[in-house]
Amino acid sequence: MALAHTAVGAVLFRDELQAIGRDGVAGAVPYRGPQATAFWFLVPSPLLWILGRLLSAAEQAGDQEALRSASRLGLASALLAALCLPISGFWAWVAISLRGLRDARRMPS
Repeated sequence: MALAHTAVGAVLFRDELQAIGRDGVAGAVPYRGPQATAFWFLVPSPLLWILGRLLSAAEQAGDQEALRSASRLGLASALLAALCLPISGFWAWVAISLRGLRDARRMPS
């Protein structure tokens, strides 16, 4: 999901990313506008990678509570995000969170 998010952002916001680069990167992102949208779309990508890695490690370690807690919070956040922005990739987050809950239920206690 992290790689897909980065790839989609790089394609959708190519012009905005080029503008940030032309402006020298440091201080090139305003609080509002197209460059800000591009920035905030791409900032979560490394966090998604880290979260995926941590959830994978919890699953491998048999940490049912970590997987269940993260998946519950992820599901609640994803549903709210999808409600606010229904035409989006947030539905993939819903599916991933549901899978995490299913996998946590299947773990031995």
